Amino acid sequence: MKDLQLTEVGGGANSNTLLSADKAVGRGVELSLDAYLTDNLLVTLAGSVNDTKIKDADLAVSGCGGGCTVTDPSNGSGQYLIDGNPLPQAPKYIVNLTARYGIPAANGGEYFVYTDWSYRSKINFFLYESKEFTGKSLLEGGLRVGYSWGNGKYEAALFGRNITNKIVAVGGIDFNNLTGFINEPRTWGAQFRATF
Repeated sequence: MKDLQLTEVGGGANSNTLLSADKAVGRGVELSLDAYLTDNLLVTLAGSVNDTKIKDADLAVSGCGGGCTVTDPSNGSGQYLIDGNPLPQAPKYIVNLTARYGIPAANGGEYFVYTDWSYRSKINFFLYESKEFTGKSLLEGGLRVGYSWGNGKYEAALFGRNITNKIVAVGGIDFNNLTGFINEPRTWGAQFRATF
């Protein structure tokens, strides 16, 4: 994409600045598969490989305002050149996997077990690259066990989200300190659903 508009957020001045890069290049491939491995077991798999790069030899942005370690070269005026950096929040690899196993009940209902897993590789939080504002890779999984009846009109289930309780930073605030915000912690719960 030529003349891509980018938003520089935060930095020492805590401002939003609209920038225009000469171009950004994105290449990738996606795959999605759904398969019934048995009459009762449905498995889905989706994944992508993505390569994004900002292409502008002269484009420079401010670094953080709280003393982070910017790894991009300086332009000599207190800003950092971002040519070749990936787009923010753009992981190189993404994989999603789900599996649902259903057991029919005599009264027309169904007992089921469902699990979903999501992986993304590391990400860059901002236009500049720094050691502190790079998000580690993240794998999260969920589990749902329940019973549905009335042709799917009613459902009662127990569930868990982020069942491995993996906690990583998923974003940051860079204007006055090294602040990050994290993904949701492990959660367990129960749910009843009625469709009408």
